[in-house]
Amino acid sequence: MINSIAKLSLILLIAGCASQIEKEAEPLSNPFFGLEPSDSVQLLAPNIISSSLFEYNGTFSPDGSAFYYTVNLPNRGQIVFLELGEDNIWSEPKFAKFSSNFSEVDPMFSPDGSRLYFTSNRPTSDTSDVKRNNIWFVEKSGNNWSRPQLVTLTDTGDYYSSVTSNGDIYFNTWTNGDIYKGIKTDSTYLVERLPDVINLDKSVGDPFISPDEDYLIFRGANLENTIGGFDLYISFNIDGEWTNPMNLGEPINSNAGEICPFVTTDGKLFIFASNRLLNDFEPKPNKSINPFRIKSESYDNGSWNIYYTSTSIIETLRTRATEENRGVY
Repeated sequence: MINSIAKLSLILLIAGCASQIEKEAEPLSNPFFGLEPSDSVQLLAPNIISSSLFEYNGTFSPDGSAFYYTVNLPNRGQIVFLELGEDNIWSEPKFAKFSSNFSEVDPMFSPDGSRLYFTSNRPTSDTSDVKRNNIWFVEKSGNNWSRPQLVTLTDTGDYYSSVTSNGDIYFNTWTNGDIYKGIKTDSTYLVERLPDVINLDKSVGDPFISPDEDYLIFRGANLENTIGGFDLYISFNIDGEWTNPMNLGEPINSNAGEICPFVTTDGKLFIFASNRLLNDFEPKPNKSINPFRIKSESYDNGSWNIYYTSTSIIETLRTRATEENRGVY
């Protein structure tokens, strides 16, 4: 009888924790989910977007009516999206309409919202069976997207793209880990490697370029003043030269990892991914493992989640970079 009561109590405890988690997930409404910029770092849409799964690469459409991000499946990444309905309520997360049976990650809107760029290892032609990452895009056609179109750059494993207002594209390659810029021409791109001040280490990547090309945010692991595994850094384009990368600091960076930076087109929200723990778990000797099971099924399990904060740090660091560039300390 005692064992039955204990089992029932455990079931009720787990059910209570699960129901408490469910109650946290209220329907999302309004453009940009109604988010207000704050200098504190906030988890994005707990139990709707940020969950027990691996989520990263968050990007809003310029008008804030669509949100795309990446979710890791057991054998590949897939792009997921939500849309704001006519009732001002967001849809549930769904796999992207252009999804394939191949790995697809890194969604990023163009500044005008007419295109969505992404990374895929789908074959580049009907006769090709090579599985290599390339950058693709879909174009807006009414309420739908066009068929994916290949962006020809280096063909050496291109990924994680970000586009300026004039159509130039910044991206990574797998072959050497460097960040490149593709300068748009009439029919293709003229590709050039960014200078050594950016490509200081093979850990750099995930470039986000501002629409006006006045700053670049990217991840790095072995750069100066690194706080955790991967940190986010910013470099400013001043008088045509990129400044020394500056760590975005806490609370954006942490002793965990931070990747996939994105700034909304209106310049108000800074989005990124982190695998930080909000609350540590300490196992207690001779105690049940069930509390850990509950935690591992929640968003606070050490997997990648999406966070947001204000962009105020960008202007703060821009002032400092400008002063350093002019020799004012």
